[in-house]
Amino acid sequence: MIRLHAQVNPASMQAGAFNAGLWERLLAETAGEGVAASHSTDPAAFDAALAEAEVLFLVGPAPLQDLPRRAPRLRWISYSSAGVEWLLKAGLPDSVTLTNASGTHIPKAAEYSLAAVLMLNNFIPALVTAQREHRWAPRSGGTVAGKTVLILGMGALGGAAAEALAAQGTVVLGNSQSGRPHPAVAEMSQGDGFRAQLPRADFLIIALPLTPATNGLVGRAELDRLPPHAGVVNIGRGEILDAGALAAKLRDGTLGGAVLDALPQEPLPPDSPLWDTPNLIITPHCGLYDPGAYAERCLRAFFANVARFRAGEALHQVVGLDRGY
Repeated sequence: MIRLHAQVNPASMQAGAFNAGLWERLLAETAGEGVAASHSTDPAAFDAALAEAEVLFLVGPAPLQDLPRRAPRLRWISYSSAGVEWLLKAGLPDSVTLTNASGTHIPKAAEYSLAAVLMLNNFIPALVTAQREHRWAPRSGGTVAGKTVLILGMGALGGAAAEALAAQGTVVLGNSQSGRPHPAVAEMSQGDGFRAQLPRADFLIIALPLTPATNGLVGRAELDRLPPHAGVVNIGRGEILDAGALAAKLRDGTLGGAVLDALPQEPLPPDSPLWDTPNLIITPHCGLYDPGAYAERCLRAFFANVARFRAGEALHQVVGLDRGY
């Protein structure tokens, strides 16, 4: 008998979607016999479940201190988001495998990235700034076809963005640690090679996970290598981009515009100067979330992994603790 426990943090934006009803329905449809499962939003129930659980499914942060004592049978934690920074800092025992929800955002990542580039291409951030200031300042952009997009990070999110943008006729440049080719990418660079590509980019999309290597990767020096008309999109993590340097360039007109779904501090404080930065559109880390479909896609992938776990097969979506994603 495999014992699973789902713990949902009520403060998580995803809490309502990952409800007990969905958990029980998909458990009945996919898990089969030999699985004992529970679901809770109560910290006390979580503590009790840890004593027997071999597998945890977490939605939002949970108290994971002293796991070897509290969860002696635990072998696997699955997290409902792609970003696992807090889990990497939780001191998980070496015996515990960590998986995430990488790939679950693909449909929305494709749409959001396309929407952000189209907004930048049509000067929407600048027009919204003019509207706030009660200024009549017409600007028009041509079609996006033939323009160049540079994507940092060619995992699930970056790959989805590349396919959506290539379908619109853009020239897609890519960058990843491996430098592996991608069918939607005209030119791939590896590691620091993206810096040589920056001067050709009409649009820069950041789709990287946060790791020690990517923290602060795009700073003032990198932004200065972009053409003055270029637009920046961040769908990765806020700490990857120097938001202060970005704001300074938007204010002095040496960058065309930006769309940020990932911010350096979340929630963004009310007194942050980013709120009033011109030519900037902020979406509060919600642009890639699909409330109608995400939870079911995520749980179906989890229960498919449960089947692999029971069969002794390799799990999918495993986080490499050494690389941070």
